[in-house]
Amino acid sequence: MQFSDGSDLRTYGNPRALYVIVFTAVVGLLFPALLVGVFVEQATAGMPLEAPTGTTFLLALGATVLVYPVIGFLMYSPRTRAEHIVAETETDFPALVLRQSPSVFWAAPAQIGMLTLMLLAAVWTTPNAGDRTSENVIMTIVICSWQVGFYFFVARRTLRPGRIALSVDGIRFSDHATDTWIPWNATASGVQPDPLYVVLVALPQWGAVTSARVPLPWRIIDDRKDSDLRPSSRRRPGHTARIDRRRFEIAPELLDAVLDHYLRDPDARAELTDPDAVARRVDELRSYAPGPRWRRYGPVPVPTLSTPAPR
Repeated sequence: MQFSDGSDLRTYGNPRALYVIVFTAVVGLLFPALLVGVFVEQATAGMPLEAPTGTTFLLALGATVLVYPVIGFLMYSPRTRAEHIVAETETDFPALVLRQSPSVFWAAPAQIGMLTLMLLAAVWTTPNAGDRTSENVIMTIVICSWQVGFYFFVARRTLRPGRIALSVDGIRFSDHATDTWIPWNATASGVQPDPLYVVLVALPQWGAVTSARVPLPWRIIDDRKDSDLRPSSRRRPGHTARIDRRRFEIAPELLDAVLDHYLRDPDARAELTDPDAVARRVDELRSYAPGPRWRRYGPVPVPTLSTPAPR
């Protein structure tokens, strides 16, 4: 695989990501450290070891916070997982599919479970909680209603890891809760420069459309919380569709390379009608080596895919 020249260097990631992840990890560890400190003090004073009031709340709060650095590490790792680049079928046509990381997605249910436990502990372990049983029951129902709906949609697979699917008809951005369909003639250019998201100019008047798989209250798990394509600036007429690069265990420059290849070369899209050609393209993409495990912030060369797909 060849690389483009210096004019197509792109910057990915966030220069503050490592500091934010470390800081969040330290904050999350402070809560169990407080409990350890209490036990040490009790042992030093010769007192029997007894968990203080609010132990469940503190442990659940610490666990909730600690999921953030775990997700952060996964989202800023540029490693490419071969099994996430596959040939599938999209609306009865062959498709080249780039899958989001299931690890990032499944961290969310774990964090939501810890958050629910923390809120329930705050309701039921406060002083005089036994005197407010009816109010606490109502609070419990309110707290659990969204989480129960979330797990219900996960079980039905309407909330699921997303993907990018490229077929001869167009591009489908599937995030955790929404789908954006972009016909090839509804894209105005290649991938727009953005360090964190794959951003395409998409024209609703030419068929680009976003649809949601779950009701609005549960769409918060997606970065895109509206039900339509995002309005662009006045300098860029139309709308933009975006999907989070960090949720892929695929090097971000490789995502751009694939999309740019088909966006900028209409003749190359013909190979998407041939399952064998799509399979060869998958093999080419899987052979790409992403480099260091942790994304170094700075300019990165975007690969240039072969034309046509190698045999």
